[in-house]
Amino acid sequence: MSRKKENVYSAKKMLRESMPILCALFIGMVSVAYILFRSWSNKLYYEKWKEYEDCGI
Repeated sequence: MSRKKENVYSAKKMLRESMPILCALFIGMVSVAYILFRSWSNKLYYEKWKEYEDCGI
């Protein structure tokens, strides 16, 4: 019975110790996705208004 408690404890400990790493990876992936989305959005915006540069608008 004590062996089962040790396994549960070690699983909880492993999860608790890996949580900061998982959170950091998640934040990094979200940041990269946001940067890619913003650059794509800016590119589309400038392409849309590129034709109007000659008009002086």
